[in-house]
Amino acid sequence: MNKYLFSLSIPFMLMLTDVSAQETIIKPVKWCTAAKLQNADGSTSLGFAGAVNAVYNDALLVAGGANFPDKMPWEGGKKYYSDKIQILLKQNRHFVWSTKTSKLPEPIAYCGNTSTDLGVVYAGGEGQNGLSNKVFIITWDTPELNVSVKKLPDLPIAVTNTGLTNIGNVVYLVGGDEEKSSSDAFYKLDLNVKDPIWQKLPSLPVQLGNALVIAQADKIFVIGGRTKTPSGISDLHHTTYAYDFAAGTWQKLADISDGKQTTNFSAGAGVAVANDLILVTGGDNGEVFHKIENYISQIATSQSQQEKDNLTLEKNKLSITHKGFYKTQLVYNTTKNTWTKLVDLPFPAQVTTTATKWGADIVLSNGEIKPGIRTPAVMIGKIETSLASKRQ
Repeated sequence: MNKYLFSLSIPFMLMLTDVSAQETIIKPVKWCTAAKLQNADGSTSLGFAGAVNAVYNDALLVAGGANFPDKMPWEGGKKYYSDKIQILLKQNRHFVWSTKTSKLPEPIAYCGNTSTDLGVVYAGGEGQNGLSNKVFIITWDTPELNVSVKKLPDLPIAVTNTGLTNIGNVVYLVGGDEEKSSSDAFYKLDLNVKDPIWQKLPSLPVQLGNALVIAQADKIFVIGGRTKTPSGISDLHHTTYAYDFAAGTWQKLADISDGKQTTNFSAGAGVAVANDLILVTGGDNGEVFHKIENYISQIATSQSQQEKDNLTLEKNKLSITHKGFYKTQLVYNTTKNTWTKLVDLPFPAQVTTTATKWGADIVLSNGEIKPGIRTPAVMIGKIETSLASKRQ
């Protein structure tokens, strides 16, 4: 009998050896347009930048955001901030917007947001009255879709363009932009306790706004971003940082790259995949953004009205002829600390939006596709992974 047991153990050990010699890789994502955001009259919306995009109770929430409904910003258009909540449902393999209407407590855009088991949390952001330190949690039941928006404790600071993620029902806020400078803030809010409070954690190594913040493998990863400077010309970043809870410290990791060339990156979106991968779906490499900031700086310091007018024309031309944002999808392997290129997005890259998971799929909803121009599209991508032999 002992011999029989020993013979069974040999193939079992071989099986374990095979698994340990493999790694997870992401196949090219298969994208489709699931829906387009609608206006109250049923017409197609312009779409919003900086909206809350999150999945809870098997439905997609799209709430708030900002756009230019009348004129582009270089034509004198005024930015509009929304308080509208819309919910997208799955029905018989189709996607349908709920006919129920509800609103946020106030119009808001560019806040951090994340999906927990207890609801969708959003924090900070900006509106017509400036920056916000408010935090709320949104829930709804099914199939009635009665939406509830409850207040959570205020942030210690008012901040926009911040990153929000969660591990379980503990929410983490990272970075963002304050009134005059970017922030190195790192806070947590434990929703499991009766009276949660925001607790300060070790500050980011650098002040960052518009960074991609993702929880993966029990760490918080902070990818790219940009930093305000007194000159008005942002410092752009190609960095990857991770907060290691076990060590209680931040670590600087591999620079953002397509596997060959390092790239600056901000205002992008991404999700955690499997146990050790992060999929990044487009963003802004800052090339045109930097040029526009330089023009703005020159306009502010010029003493000649004619020169100001000429510089303004050149600045506006950059926005009007903008070819869109960085479309390359990147994959970061948290175990190997390596970046690789997947494929380019088959549609214009959506920035200043939050990617979220809907089951095993990724959702990219709304966002900015060119300066001042939004998209109403809700794109859903099917993520498939496979095992490949590790390179020795």
